[in-house]
Amino acid sequence: MNQREMVKSHEQRQRSINVMFDERGVCLTEVMISLTAGAIVLAAALNALNVAQSHVGKQHNDLRHQQDLRLGLEVFEQEVRLAVADSIVSATPDEVRFYANISAHRTVTTGAVSPGQSVIAVQDGSGWSEGKTVIICALQGCEAHQLSRSGQRYQLTVTEPVTLSFPAGASVEVSNRVGYYTKREEDGTMKLMRMVDGGANTLIEGLEDLHFSYWDEHGHATQQPSLVKRVVLEIESNQSLHRMVREVCLRS
Repeated sequence: MNQREMVKSHEQRQRSINVMFDERGVCLTEVMISLTAGAIVLAAALNALNVAQSHVGKQHNDLRHQQDLRLGLEVFEQEVRLAVADSIVSATPDEVRFYANISAHRTVTTGAVSPGQSVIAVQDGSGWSEGKTVIICALQGCEAHQLSRSGQRYQLTVTEPVTLSFPAGASVEVSNRVGYYTKREEDGTMKLMRMVDGGANTLIEGLEDLHFSYWDEHGHATQQPSLVKRVVLEIESNQSLHRMVREVCLRS
């Protein structure tokens, strides 16, 4: 190989090297641009996903809150409707307390009940819990007693002997102590609490405002328990976006 050919060969190799480096530089730039664009697109997609998840979560919470409101108000209406004016013991803007047979436990005596008797023969006393208050009634009057043990199929046992005589067929039913009252949380929201025979639980939470009002048979506001004929519960919640009102008429 002569000198000219050697120079020509060297120049060709140098051009090939230059081209190779130029192409590599262009590819790296393109890759960096693509990665940057991909990162931007990915960030936008993640942001959109977070927004969508937040929106879905809010909708889920609102739906659950609406369901809690509906179910809670149904329970409130059903139980307050069982009360009578004489059974109400407290009627204030913050609470209403009354006696009612919310479990629908009712039976009749199957034999005469004499004064001093603590075991009462009944048609069916199964499922009546120990400690519950029972009311025995006949034409001559009524008596309230507490069960000393859980009811049995054909008898009930009370802690104190009865003082009146009751004939066979006298009515016997459970009388529950029921209460609905407000409770304010540390974050400023309010709860509607439900209490039955001393045990309390949250019925509706996350409320902005909650209060009771009471009306007599003439449509006048009253807080005298014996005059109450209608109980009104007003609830305000940011999640429901409006005020909800429930009016419940007591049993005659």
